[in-house]
Amino acid sequence: MGDDPIAQVRAFLAEHDPDVLAAVADVDRDLIGNMLELSPMERLHRAVQLAYELDAMAASLRAARSVA
Repeated sequence: MGDDPIAQVRAFLAEHDPDVLAAVADVDRDLIGNMLELSPMERLHRAVQLAYELDAMAASLRAARSVA
């Protein structure tokens, strides 16, 4: 497993609560299906918006770290 936190969580859930893994897979499929129903331009718009939001979050984290 190593240092991969996702792999560690998946292994834990597979052992202790496999229903959670199944639920996550269902949500993932639903999200993908919903996105594919959008036009290519709307998907692009949403991707750009997400990129801006992630950039803002990263800037906020950098600012918080420089203050601390």
